[in-house]
Amino acid sequence: ISAHRPLAGIRVLDLTRVLAGPYCSMILGDMGADVIKVERPGGGDETRQWGPPFAAEDSVYFLSVNRNKRSVCLDFGQPAGADLVRRLSRRCDVLLENFVPGKLAKRGLDFASLSAQNPGLIYCSISGFGQSGPWRRRAGYDVAAAAIGGFLGITGEPDGPPVRAGVAVTDLSTGLYALSAILAALYRRRTAESLGEVGRGCWIDANLLDTQVATMSHVAASFLHTGQEPSRWGTGHANLAPYQAFDTSDRRQLILGAGNDRQFGVLCRRLGAPHLATDPRFLSNRLRVANRTSLIPLIQALVRARPLADWLAALEGSDLPYGPVNTVAEALASPPVADPASGLLVTCEHPAAGRVTAPGPAVRFDGRRGEVTRPPPRLGEHTDEVLGELLDCGCEELLELRRGKVIA
Repeated sequence: ISAHRPLAGIRVLDLTRVLAGPYCSMILGDMGADVIKVERPGGGDETRQWGPPFAAEDSVYFLSVNRNKRSVCLDFGQPAGADLVRRLSRRCDVLLENFVPGKLAKRGLDFASLSAQNPGLIYCSISGFGQSGPWRRRAGYDVAAAAIGGFLGITGEPDGPPVRAGVAVTDLSTGLYALSAILAALYRRRTAESLGEVGRGCWIDANLLDTQVATMSHVAASFLHTGQEPSRWGTGHANLAPYQAFDTSDRRQLILGAGNDRQFGVLCRRLGAPHLATDPRFLSNRLRVANRTSLIPLIQALVRARPLADWLAALEGSDLPYGPVNTVAEALASPPVADPASGLLVTCEHPAAGRVTAPGPAVRFDGRRGEVTRPPPRLGEHTDEVLGELLDCGCEELLELRRGKVIA
């Protein structure tokens, strides 16, 4: 097993759609796992239609989170389709699903049923509000969980309304939590096997609301400690000052901050205002936070006197938190991202859409990122391949299943 494909040999049965689950399974595929994406006939994952923009018949949204997978199109609402899923699950290490809790149990596809046939199966359920409790039947959507979990309430300008984040942070974070739990379960199973014990699987419950509350982190902890409702700070920070965006003379914005008292001294010198570092009002972060209404206008006046490029040059080489507020185009064209040697942007050849580029794996193993070995699949592209390879379905059986509209 190569270092940059540490999950080679692991097979994942992916029954998820939309974002949290597919994002999780894509990263498993990036790490070398064989991911089999099961989709419904007649449309598949609904994000295939979440556009524009589209690339051939599928949305770019879908393409962005479904590389390194094989697509099997089958209807497991039918008994024969449910039986195919059961048979496939026996050949897999991990199963991912994001159906409303209880729905798969009606088809005999719940953890208890499938683990009875495959005790080593790691079964990960992703939902909106968990597998138990009064809200378990609610559909899970990122913006709803972000609203209920308090994230929207602290996001936006102080005098403005709540603002949704530009990407589905709660969905993506839930996918990452699910990923880490799956990897931990695989490690536990492998450790048991190495000790000569039975490597058992487990049932992982990952949900949007739990993720949102957990990732409220210090903000929630501060409320629990003080009882004071957190404010919205725009680009600012409740616990640090300065630490926010400032306008430059050419109407660009510059993120600028100081994480400690030493950095504040460096910042003042780089701004050409060393006297601010010795001002009694600003000698410590505690004082700067208490006196932010005096400090922030002083720094804003300094920053507004020069264009963005001048400030970037003046701050170069410092260890301060700083940078331009980029557009997406500028972010993707920035040297660390656009450099082909970085491998952060990956391009693959899609059979219908041609060359497709998207952000690639975020981490490296021994200096190498995971590989894109498969482009995002067309709907049902690998149905016959997977069923033949894993279930020994011959031509006659596949034809019969197709006649019955069980597979497509």
